[in-house]
This record gives sequence, structure tokens and C-alpha cells, in this order.
Amino acid sequence: MRQAAVARPCGPGRRVRLVRRLDVSEASSGGLAGPTVIIIEANRHSTRARAPKAGKRMSEGRILLADDNKLVVKITSAILEDADYQVSVAWDGLEAINKAYAEEPDLVVLDVEMPKINGYQVCRLLKDDEITRDIPIVMLTGRDQQSDKFWGLKTGADAYVTKGFKPDQLLGVIKEQMEAGMARRGAEEHKSVPRRVLEESGVFSRVIDLLDSKLFESTILNELGSLASASQDYRETVSTVLEIMSRVVGNAVGVVLMFEEEDMVIQVNRPTRVEALQEIKAKVFELAGAYGWEVGSNPDRIKVSLYGEENLKEKIEGQPKPYSHAFIPLTAQKKVIGLMAFFQPQSPAFVRDAQVILGLVQNQVTIVIDNARLYEAARQLAITDGLTKIYNHRFFQELFEKEYKRSDRYNTVFSLIMLDIDHFKKVNDTYGHLCGDEILKGLAMLIKSCLRSMDIVARYGGEEFAVLLPETNGPEAYQTAERIRRSVEETTFMGTEAGLKVTVSQGVATYPSMDIHDRQEMIAKADGALYEAKEAGRNKAIFRE
Repeated sequence: MRQAAVARPCGPGRRVRLVRRLDVSEASSGGLAGPTVIIIEANRHSTRARAPKAGKRMSEGRILLADDNKLVVKITSAILEDADYQVSVAWDGLEAINKAYAEEPDLVVLDVEMPKINGYQVCRLLKDDEITRDIPIVMLTGRDQQSDKFWGLKTGADAYVTKGFKPDQLLGVIKEQMEAGMARRGAEEHKSVPRRVLEESGVFSRVIDLLDSKLFESTILNELGSLASASQDYRETVSTVLEIMSRVVGNAVGVVLMFEEEDMVIQVNRPTRVEALQEIKAKVFELAGAYGWEVGSNPDRIKVSLYGEENLKEKIEGQPKPYSHAFIPLTAQKKVIGLMAFFQPQSPAFVRDAQVILGLVQNQVTIVIDNARLYEAARQLAITDGLTKIYNHRFFQELFEKEYKRSDRYNTVFSLIMLDIDHFKKVNDTYGHLCGDEILKGLAMLIKSCLRSMDIVARYGGEEFAVLLPETNGPEAYQTAERIRRSVEETTFMGTEAGLKVTVSQGVATYPSMDIHDRQEMIAKADGALYEAKEAGRNKAIFRE
């Protein structure tokens, strides 16, 4: 092995600097590749941080070097100190964490394999702590394997350098990361380090706290993740998410507002005044305004699904408090599709803690809600008539079967209305099918406006509609049919410049009935009544006992 050594006298009592030419074989566990000139101070304390002396250049920054290989520490320290960096050394992972808190370095060079706690774990802990997360970390390892680089960067490392580097390569990476770290820290208020973490027991306490938070986070994410693959009702999914998150953030009122769907789900998990709920809704609308969504002059158009209604109270003992809130936008495909917010009576601690938790689960919550939203949209396409946007014939038959079986099981009554537009073929022939389509759409909306929320209307086929009326006897169903008939008669439908008037004929049947033994017979009976209405001159509703 070639070697050249030159001792340079520095004066009596002063340290001697040794210039050596090293081969990579000298740094047995990973050194510098190829013959390179390195300056090493003979003094054994040369690896400690040195304050700049008068007449010397200012320090380029403070670097914490964590490595258990003495030769690597000497070589790397020499390179860094020669570039005017102050270097502090940690010989194991625990000491590295301690010094990161105590000395607040500008950058950490971290070996992967160290005693007590390895470099990956140190990196994860420092990056997960708000006190140290902005300090750049350069991982240093003797192995040039993709798996090492993958896990190094996965744990939050800012850069990765393989032992065997050239000095310029290391210094280039450090300069780049130092500048990036200064930019990050410059944009945020400096956080002082609590003294309790500087003792060894304090370091272990912080390690345990951070590991607990990771376990806490993964538990929530696992619970939310199980919902992502569940194909349940959209609103039930959102309600479950709000229930989970409300438990986590502390028994709060949770709200999800979806912008495009104009749909709101509220989960009331604590006793809440009715008036306060209105204030919460108004605050959600205000928060949504920051993302370009406007409630407009008619907030009643927003579909609201309320869960935990038993917790709503007219009065609650004590003086009413204003509500604190924490919220996150729900972003999918780089677009804000809605927001999630939680409310508690005024509490700064709630705002601080809830906002942190929501930030941790923001991506997972958005995925779960967006999946449920897309599933609901696909389901609606499958069960909805494309023109009128009410239920189609196939889904009506499913609902009809369920209602028929429910009536048999619980001995309840329900009614069926079959409705047909009078002379609709003449409308299509005279004014065209586009005009006919407008009448069909307008009629569907008009029928819905005449019904209760529990009633069901569907397009049965062509110009024929079917209406299911749960818990409704014959005379009541006939009154509903008459209300629909009068409303249609009084309405002018779009389709021509002057508008068009149409009328409808209806047949009504009720179950249980002596002559109805299955669903087909009930439809046949309602159809028979409809035929009678047509024969009697149209624009009529007939109920067959």
C-alpha cells in the first residue's frame, strides 16, 4: 500500500497536522474510495466542535456526525472541519438523539448501523418530532443497496450518501441540504427544546411518546382502512368515519360537507343545543366559502343527514359557550371536493390536538369518503332513470318486493298508484320527442313535490309512472292521487315557447286486500283502475277497493 506522510510543524506546544494519502482499504468498514488526500489533526480531540477563533473564517454551520466507526468519524470530521463546519460527534443512536435536542445542529450526518438505536430509528424519531423535524438528515452507510436507500428515504432522510464518497460529493450534498434546512426553519417560529428531554431518561420518554403516537396513528388508519373496501351506503360510511374520529378527537360534533353533491352529514356525539347545531352548520358553510363553494340564498337545498339526533336538546344546563372547531379539506385529484369539521365548546386544547390528529389521517379519510361517494354515484346510475332522475323500473320492483314482504310480516298497509300521461303520443307526434322529454322531466319533479320523503316514485316505462305509499290506506292514497292530478292540471310544462298543458290518469290499489295474493295481482289491480280512469274520460283518479 502506498503511503506518504508529512509532519508540518505548527510551533511549540501546538497541534501537529498530518497529511496522509489513504487507500480505501484503510477504512475497513467503509472509507473513502481511491487514493485521496485527507488532512487529519493528530490531536485525539480533533473531532469535537471547535468555536471559530479570531482571524479565522466564520463557521459554515454546526453538523452532528453520528457513527460508531472511529476511522470514518476521523476522516469525515476532517473533511467537514476543513470546509469550516463545526462538528460534534455521537457514537451511538441514543447519544445522537440526545445531542440533536441539546445542541440543535444545522444538519445531522447519520450512520445506518449504530449501537442502542440504529440510524433508521433515530431518523424516524427526529423527523416525527416537531422540535427536530426540520433539521436535514443525511444517511451514511457502507452498503450501496437499493433497500438501504429505500428505507433511509422512507424514514424521512433528506439525502443518502454511500461510504466511499469523494469529499466534494459529500460537501455538495451537505451544502444543498443545509440551505434547504435553513429555508425551512427560517419560515417557522423557532421552538426551544424542553429541558426534560436532555437527560437519558427524558430521551427514552420522548422515544416512547413518539412510538405511542405512531401506534395510535396506525390504529386509526387501520380502522379507517377497513371502511375503504366496504361497499356500504355512502351516508352510513361518512357517519361511521365521523363517529370514529369524534371518539379520537374527544367527543365532538362531526360534520362532512360535500360540495358538488350539496350533501351534509352530521354526527352528534355529545349533548348539543338545537340552536348550536344551526350555528355549527353556518360555520361549516363559512369554512367552505374559503374554497370557492357558496351556499347561496337557499341553504335548505342542502341535503342534511343527521345521526345521533337523540343528543339534540332544547336546553342544556349552564351558560352556553361558543364552539371551537378544527377542520380539514377533503382533496381528491388535486381538487377540494368537500371538508370535514369537528366542534366542541370553546377549548384551545381541542383545537390544537384535533388539528394535529386530523392532519395525520387527512389522506385516509379523503380516500374512504371519496370511494363511498364514487360507489354511491355508480349505484345511483344503476338504479336511476337517466332522463327523469327518479328510480328506474328495475329498482322499483326491488323496493316494491321489500314493501310487500314487510306488509306481510308486520301486518302493515301500503298503497300503489299507477299514473299515465293522457294523449302523450299526440304530444310527441305534434311537438317532437324533445318536447315530450321536457314534460316527462317536469312531471317527475312535480310528482315528487306532492309526496312525503318516505314515498317512492319511479318511471315505470314510457309515459307511465308508479308511486309506492308505505303506511297508507286506500282513501289516503286516493287523496294523494287527487293532489297529484290537480297539480298537473294547473301546471304549464316547458317544451314549447308558450308551454304545454297535460293531464294524467291514475289507478290506485291497496294491500292487504281480499283479491290480492301477490305483487303481480296488486299491479294488475292498479292497472285496471288506471284503464277505468282512461275510459271514464281521462284526467281522473280511480281507487279500486
